[in-house]
Amino acid sequence: MAKVTIKDNGGNVVAQFDSNSEENVAAQGQAAGVPIPVACGVGACRMCVGKCEKGAEHIDREAHGEVHIGLEDDEVLTCIAGVKSDAPANAEIEIELENL
Repeated sequence: MAKVTIKDNGGNVVAQFDSNSEENVAAQGQAAGVPIPVACGVGACRMCVGKCEKGAEHIDREAHGEVHIGLEDDEVLTCIAGVKSDAPANAEIEIELENL
């Protein structure tokens, strides 16, 4: 699957991992050791929001639930966003987390 890079709100890389389409981005990042903050877990708050800086075309913004709040075009709620199952193995995704 695609390679996901998670950055803190200062742009520093805090983790990189090979994604899977079975879990949301937040759960995968947490498994990789990133303390991604999640409050509601259902796409209704901004606690886990991130700006997708690269590879947005490989992200399904509602893979694991419906977005219940307004977002900018480049933002994803990592608690419900997932990597598309058809993302190429060499795809690169970069997400900078607002609250990290």
